[in-house]
Amino acid sequence: MNISFHIGAHCTYGSKLMRGLLKNRPILEQHGVIVPPPSRYREVLPQVMKRVKTSRATPEAEQMVLDEIVDTQDCDRIVMSYEDVICQPQAIFHGDRLYGKAEFKLKWLRNVFPHSPMEFHIGVRNPATFIPEACPDPKGYASFIGQTDLDAIRWSDFINAIRTACPDVPITVFAYEDTPLTWSQIMREIAGLDPMVPIEGGLDILAQIMQREGMKRLRTYLHTHQPQNEIQRRRILSAFLDKYVDEDANEEEIDLPGWDDALVDRLSELYEDDLYEIDRIPGVSFIQP
Repeated sequence: MNISFHIGAHCTYGSKLMRGLLKNRPILEQHGVIVPPPSRYREVLPQVMKRVKTSRATPEAEQMVLDEIVDTQDCDRIVMSYEDVICQPQAIFHGDRLYGKAEFKLKWLRNVFPHSPMEFHIGVRNPATFIPEACPDPKGYASFIGQTDLDAIRWSDFINAIRTACPDVPITVFAYEDTPLTWSQIMREIAGLDPMVPIEGGLDILAQIMQREGMKRLRTYLHTHQPQNEIQRRRILSAFLDKYVDEDANEEEIDLPGWDDALVDRLSELYEDDLYEIDRIPGVSFIQP
């Protein structure tokens, strides 16, 4: 049984991803995929992780955890999502590093299910928008960011740390900024579905940044001109987005001490370079727009 785990990051549509998968439970179950409600594991897992810090769970202990999470073992894949599995939002910059707790926390998570194939799914986001949204309060920014060097923040460092901690776990990465076009693929990847399996909710992110009239026309067009593959589908979505994008929906105000346009531009450029580095990491699949 494969365990597919969405581990974050925060502020990259984690809850929306879980709602979308739960909405597709009937079709997923037809393909041997179980999506348990988060309430079945979000209390259990942290407790078990603390007990397996230094040793792997026995087959019997692992089975007990699985019995807590799902009602049946008659499936090929279990999908879970828990963006606090590494840390709470206020600890994102633990040790002045982006997700500094990931290396040991995810090793504990792997120790919970050592006898099952496992894969991680991760959303990354431009630090120029990620940090302002993740910071709970501008007044607490200094405590939140600590002594972190903003220019040294790299998602690739975070992902390389995971590869070191869990070298047998393949990782699929998607960029938050690409989700209007890649959302249906992200859902299928975490569920292990073939590219053209019909699912609901694949346009949910696009609908947030497109004019209502544009969405109506897009849905009609897709119904009458069904794309033959994912590449064709992306081209259609891109064409409609270019024509009907809601510019106001993309406006993001940043109000953090010491931040200015020059810093935002610099972080954005560094992030674009970092995406190329992520795509080159062995054992990582990057979902391209």
